[in-house]
Amino acid sequence: MKRQKIHFYIQYGILLLMVFAMPLQRRFLPPLMLLLSFNWVVEVLTDTLCLLFTRIKKQTPSFQDKWKTVKENRLILPLLLFTGLFVLYCIGLLYSDNMTYGINDIVLKLPFLAMPLILFTSKLTYWTSKRIKIFFNTFITGCLIAVGYNIYSSYIIYSKDLNVANFFYTYGSFLHHPSYASMMYTLAIAVMIYFLLHRKTTIIEKIFYLLCFPVFIGDIFLLSSKTAFFVLAFLFVVLFFYILFQKRIKKINLLYIFLIILIGGTLYSYLPKNFNRFLSQMERINHLTDFKKDTRYTIWTNALEVAKNNLPWGTGTGDSKASLKLNYAKNLHFDYYLEEFNCHNQYLQLLVTLGFLGFFTFIAGQIYSIWIAHKKNYFLYVVFTLIISVNFLTESMLERQVGVAFFAIFNALLCMFAFAEPKKE
Repeated sequence: MKRQKIHFYIQYGILLLMVFAMPLQRRFLPPLMLLLSFNWVVEVLTDTLCLLFTRIKKQTPSFQDKWKTVKENRLILPLLLFTGLFVLYCIGLLYSDNMTYGINDIVLKLPFLAMPLILFTSKLTYWTSKRIKIFFNTFITGCLIAVGYNIYSSYIIYSKDLNVANFFYTYGSFLHHPSYASMMYTLAIAVMIYFLLHRKTTIIEKIFYLLCFPVFIGDIFLLSSKTAFFVLAFLFVVLFFYILFQKRIKKINLLYIFLIILIGGTLYSYLPKNFNRFLSQMERINHLTDFKKDTRYTIWTNALEVAKNNLPWGTGTGDSKASLKLNYAKNLHFDYYLEEFNCHNQYLQLLVTLGFLGFFTFIAGQIYSIWIAHKKNYFLYVVFTLIISVNFLTESMLERQVGVAFFAIFNALLCMFAFAEPKKE
């Protein structure tokens, strides 16, 4: 038992480093993932040796093996769903021509296998509410430092040429693409609201959260991700109705939502019109024919053609990029060919790569997430799933390292937390 606790403390420490580093520097994630996996492998091997030793001695083991822990945690179904996607990527390699690209993609997707295996086989009793709160506060702190770094870096450049554009979109995002950074900040906002509604928070935590709200909302506006604008507004609407219809939450908590909306509305009113990409997009699209001129429409139509031509199994793990490029060239979209655009929609990306089986496995995983979050009354997991689901509509988030890490880590953790946390909502 003492040995298991030591491995858990190592696991917990590495996870804290991972979620702190995630908004700041993605290059730290692979070595930390390797350390996390190494800790798990050592624990499994040690468990196996101890089990063999006790059987030779005809003694009763004083610990549970990993498989029994998964069954005790009642996490067999999510383990199969979440790791099943990785298995399908491996199978997709078998009918791919470009093995180099396919193997690199398999390595990129390794967190889909590692995170559920590592987390679902750990004892839920170790994950106390206090440790869970520390975990999320660490993530929020990492996001806050990332915002500070972005604004400081933009100011340094601005002080040289006095061009306010240095604070906006890709010019103001030095650590991640604006869509990925905004997604993290939106989750941080959701976590803080959740803690204010459901967890005992100290006066210091409340002040910290209330100070973070304008910082995160302000940087989301500066990053100017069109999807993030929609997700943020959608999040506030969902939270408003959740508080309104959740009997166990005092309606006075609606003040938090009104305060955040007031902050957001005030900041939005100061956003220069020429840097408001969301408003510009809305003004450009007045009719369906206008939408057909949009870059993503062209990408999606090409992706649908590739998916249709490769049903039911998809192109395979290694050939999705080449197949899409070939279709761009066939349709004389040479700019898209040279830019090597992916599908810019995760659902389409899966349909192209793994066909019906990969697509429906992924959808099944998201449906399960919503269902178990509702069953366990763990609203934060619902919010996370909605945030990533909407972002998946406009970006192939799982084609980049930070997107894979963000989804794999938080999806597995929140699923586990739904079983681990005492339900007081």
